[in-house]
Amino acid sequence: MALALSLPAGSTVTYLERLRLQSDEPLAIMRNWIPAGVADLDADCLASNGLYELFRRSGVHLRIADQRIGARAATRPEARLLGVKFGSPLLTMERTAFDDAGRAVEYAQHCYRADSYFFDTTLVCR
Repeated sequence: MALALSLPAGSTVTYLERLRLQSDEPLAIMRNWIPAGVADLDADCLASNGLYELFRRSGVHLRIADQRIGARAATRPEARLLGVKFGSPLLTMERTAFDDAGRAVEYAQHCYRADSYFFDTTLVCR
């Protein structure tokens, strides 16, 4: 994670692992690594607010992200958490987000139930 966040080896990061629900059904497993000191994060705030909302409250202004979308089979632990069969298809997303100063402020690995989720994108010519 240090490489993805452009941090020296051994740097302190906050690790978050959350199970996202939709209509009380498991939808996604979200794993995030945040460099120490980037934002004020605690379990109570995360229970009722999104991560990016907490970034904004901490004065972190996201500017750009590198993101990769893919697919793979669910591992046994993921299948158990998401309520799907082992080997079921999952959509995946890996992202490094940067603030307006160019600092990497988040590295994320998420996996989503392929039967309940999709990604929308907008392409803009420059």
